[in-house]
Amino acid sequence: MNAMDLPTTVVAIYDIGRVEARKVAEFRLADDGRAVLTVIDPDGCLLAEQWYARGVKLYEPIGRIGPGEGTRFLRALLETPGMSYYRVVDESPRAPTDPPVAHPWGKSRETGPGDSPPRLQP
Repeated sequence: MNAMDLPTTVVAIYDIGRVEARKVAEFRLADDGRAVLTVIDPDGCLLAEQWYARGVKLYEPIGRIGPGEGTRFLRALLETPGMSYYRVVDESPRAPTDPPVAHPWGKSRETGPGDSPPRLQP
């Protein structure tokens, strides 16, 4: 089984609207199969809280998918349209033998789970 076959179990939300990008929220697959939200930023993360309360909008077919659908919800988060101030990143644990994952902040740098996002230049 390669990294692409492994289920998504952790999805992080990064605020990139500041000088230094930082993780503000995390969705994690719980033992009961539901996705749970942890807000890391003391100021909250309204976007993550809205997704958790209202679900993620789907376009094909049109509808919404909520955290009760676990892995499907986490995958839907990763398929949300790009945003100016936030990045949605799959941080699911991978086997140490898996190849490095291309980081969403740039194609020139390869990184693995747990690496910090680079400092963004103003």
